[in-house]
Amino acid sequence: MKVKLEIWRQEHRIATGKFESYALDNASPDMSFLEMLDVLNEELTDKGYDGVTMNALAEKAGVVKKTLYNLYGSKDDLLLAAISEIIDSYRGVGGTEEPGIASIVASRNGASRQIVATPAYAEAMTKAITQVNSDHDLIDVLMRDGVSFNLTHLRIAQVNDELIADVDIEDIAEQIAAQGWGITLLCMKGVIPIARFEDKSLRGLLVILLSVTKGHRHQHLAELLETTSSAKRGGRNR
Repeated sequence: MKVKLEIWRQEHRIATGKFESYALDNASPDMSFLEMLDVLNEELTDKGYDGVTMNALAEKAGVVKKTLYNLYGSKDDLLLAAISEIIDSYRGVGGTEEPGIASIVASRNGASRQIVATPAYAEAMTKAITQVNSDHDLIDVLMRDGVSFNLTHLRIAQVNDELIADVDIEDIAEQIAAQGWGITLLCMKGVIPIARFEDKSLRGLLVILLSVTKGHRHQHLAELLETTSSAKRGGRNR
């Protein structure tokens, strides 16, 4: 089946974008964009970043390899689309919470559950960001957007008078992102067992947030940290 698509192209998120036309030959009539991303997710989970090839993806998706290149340009572009979908899903979970600190915690929990469920996928993301330049869109999606998400919700917490005076929220937003990636890297390299990842990731985040919050929010975070610490102690005693 031949298909003509109008696809929005933008070199990076502050560049001027435009629609470009693509004529696709032998496209599968039943394969949607999201289904193609699902195929990539399965391949990444099974084989990791290096094990995924455009040939294998095209075969599994039921399209010719030229179709994938016309749609995405490269494996990294396809990976970017798949990762964006995953991140939007767990940040969307954060959006169901009260804006501010609660959304930061909910987003971290969502990301941690995703990593534990598909560690090969997390390893693929970690490997991908070490292989691209600092101006690559993957860095925007995986790192800069994470800092911006944290900063947005820290500003809300500041407006709600939940933060201590004179706190540098830009610095805290970066610290939260750095702690998240640091614990992920330690897990991917086997320093921290995957079974302890969710607990370690959350407790590290809570320690940072406790250092800058006050009032009822600080008390709630302290109670949450105590709960996770108690669960950890209970696990050791069993």
